[in-house]
Amino acid sequence: MKNEKNIYKTSQREILLDFLRSHPDEEFSTEEITGALCGEAIGKSTVYRLISKLCEDGDILRTRGAGGKKILYRYIDKAHACDEHFHLKCRNCGKIIHLDCKLMAELEEHIAGEHGFRLDPKSTVINGVCLECEKKENKE
Repeated sequence: MKNEKNIYKTSQREILLDFLRSHPDEEFSTEEITGALCGEAIGKSTVYRLISKLCEDGDILRTRGAGGKKILYRYIDKAHACDEHFHLKCRNCGKIIHLDCKLMAELEEHIAGEHGFRLDPKSTVINGVCLECEKKENKE
């Protein structure tokens, strides 16, 4: 019986991870995650517990949304060193762009050397407007 319970928990974990993996360039609140997984044999309290554990394990990243009030979660793609580069976030559509750029490494060094502050690349998000949203704005 104990094995079945562990298998069930593992399948729930995989359901959650599969959802987040399928949206690598997006962040979600717990409410959005539970809504998306409605009907997937995973309850709200289980989602909350799994999110906490996945954050501890380094599989997902916890960030604050615009205004600092809303907590959001994003999958960290370790195969693509997602925790080693900066991210851009579109304030209109919410899209996350992975910024693996030499210039950002220079900026990181400058900030550390000149300002005595070490940045955390995986949780550093630069907000702005993506090219697609900018084109839409210019058409309107």
